Amino acid sequence: GEIDWKKPVSCHLYPIRVERLKNFTALNYHKWKICSDACKLGKELQVPIYKFVKDGIVRKFGEEFYNELDEVAKAWEAR
Repeated sequence: GEIDWKKPVSCHLYPIRVERLKNFTALNYHKWKICSDACKLGKELQVPIYKFVKDGIVRKFGEEFYNELDEVAKAWEAR
């Protein structure tokens, strides 16, 4: 909140990488050893990556997309 400059959306989404394919856009997790402590903490706090990067996902794809992603993730966890 100290500056109004927004980082590039690709940084805002990291560690999610966006890849445009022929018929769809893929969102993939980029595993990087330097992030292992953050991933460990996220696991302990039960914060999935898509929630960690919520602002970036909403910025790139919109609130409706994020809400649908959240519903699908919850259904996947409940199965």
